[in-house]
Amino acid sequence: MNNAQKSRCFFVSLGVCLFWTSTLVAQDTVVRIIQTNYAGSNAHIIDPNTNKVVDIIENVPKAHAVVNHPDGTYFYFANEHDHNIDIVDAKTLEVVDRIPLVERPNKLVINKTQNKLYVGIRDSAHLQIIDLDSHKVIKTLPVHAGIHNVYVTKDDRYIIAGLGKHPDSLEEPTIQVIDASTDEIAFGVSLEGFRVRPMALESNADGSPSRIFAQAERLNGFYVVDWNKRETVDFVSAPPLPISQQNFDGIQNGTGHGLLVLPDQSALWYASRLDSRVYAWSLPDLEFMGGIEVGASPQWLTATPDSKTLYVSMVGTMETVALNTETHEIRSRIPVGFGPKRNSTHVLPVALAR
Repeated sequence: MNNAQKSRCFFVSLGVCLFWTSTLVAQDTVVRIIQTNYAGSNAHIIDPNTNKVVDIIENVPKAHAVVNHPDGTYFYFANEHDHNIDIVDAKTLEVVDRIPLVERPNKLVINKTQNKLYVGIRDSAHLQIIDLDSHKVIKTLPVHAGIHNVYVTKDDRYIIAGLGKHPDSLEEPTIQVIDASTDEIAFGVSLEGFRVRPMALESNADGSPSRIFAQAERLNGFYVVDWNKRETVDFVSAPPLPISQQNFDGIQNGTGHGLLVLPDQSALWYASRLDSRVYAWSLPDLEFMGGIEVGASPQWLTATPDSKTLYVSMVGTMETVALNTETHEIRSRIPVGFGPKRNSTHVLPVALAR
């Protein structure tokens, strides 16, 4: 190996080390998994060290999703029942305030760099932007159609909105990308005439996005969107199963409804309602790694920061399933509330964690 090759290897290794370091948890923090219950009015807090429910947050009806303030002081729940953001004190777990919205919210996301909360509005085709210091709506941005899910890129430069309305043509955007520095729409991507469901983002070593993986209604698989080309470049199908092994009950056109890139970027995980299974593909090559039968109607996915444990919300069995991402074995089945759907991972200061 010549000196130039050695230098290249060193910087590649350094980049990998820096990326992995960014996924580690500081010693003065703890990790909690929050499982929202869409058919109820509470959310369950799970300790991933024990896979036990350690507390329950009450008075958060029909929560679509939850995020936490960057300093860990508050949880923000998208309340579909009352069209609010419910603000919960992380220490007391009491609702301390509510932020009214223009219409029914769906998924929400926090941009730490901009110190803002972005909320997708499903029924009125808007993205509402909230300042985290004042807890006030500072902008209501019109988009092409109602938003089902929003995401933030790892470098905080862009907000990605998946639209919930069926497009009228193949050219209409079903994904719109917002520049977080201006809070204006930067560009759109079409999913070939399909409405988008959950998405997941693959990142480069510097945190910039490289690919979007997007589920679409009625399809058991996912689109691959090249970030630089701003277009779909592939569709990856789930492995075929005999009809006798599939579950057609209650999938609501959301054949697949959970997608996650692990924090260490080693794999993409996919939840198939139709197949009652979760599947994994390695990254970046998208080689199929296998599937696990978990039970009726697996939904959303989240993972611990070390990427070792995957959590699957199970509407059909009212539980959250914890999986070992290395052995593909079920670690635990955790009873939760009614209609468990969106789940998420939260890194909190020890002093605030329950």
